[in-house]
Amino acid sequence: MKAILFDLDGTLLNREATLLVFCKAQHQKFKLPLTQEEFVKRVVELDANGYVPKDIVYRQIAKDIDLSAEMEKLLFEDYINHFHKFCVPFEGLIETLTLLKRQNFLLGLISNGRHAGQQASIEALSIESFFDVVLISESQGLSKPDAAIFERGLERLNVKASEACYVGDHPINDIEAARKVGLMTIWKRNGQYKDILADKEIDTLPEILSILKVRNST
Repeated sequence: MKAILFDLDGTLLNREATLLVFCKAQHQKFKLPLTQEEFVKRVVELDANGYVPKDIVYRQIAKDIDLSAEMEKLLFEDYINHFHKFCVPFEGLIETLTLLKRQNFLLGLISNGRHAGQQASIEALSIESFFDVVLISESQGLSKPDAAIFERGLERLNVKASEACYVGDHPINDIEAARKVGLMTIWKRNGQYKDILADKEIDTLPEILSILKVRNST
């Protein structure tokens, strides 16, 4: 094994925890006419694990509680400009990436989403320097589960699919798509999906080290 490629949201970034913290802060900042609990619950519901565009989320929120178009715009812009400041990493993120690099693994990141937003999250997590290649769907003109974005990552790393593995949380966009390209797959369990056909399964990032037989040596 020469290379490990990762998904971002739900794999390295604890997006669920990040969204909860951000929404609580946003509710307090804008003094919205519903309880914090109601606001957080509604945003999480509309967000659908990050798969619904945020302009649509806030448009529906504004409609639900009769907010002005100006307030809808302010909420959306607040998300775009400040969400990354609340990024919550999964436990063991930096330690795991550090040990993988120390063992000379090539590391790649393949993420769906807006380039500016995903790049801001990567920088907020302080992980950009670990990666030899970062592919974000908007700037690549490709998105998972398209095989082409995985193949581009392999090409940039100059490795074959049989020499790499992919770590992700989504059954279709990550695991099934990577398997079709020929990558070994490691599914990060999240409680949302079951019976995923991955080569390996983990609950925490440091478990990758034992799968790849990486020793914690200095």
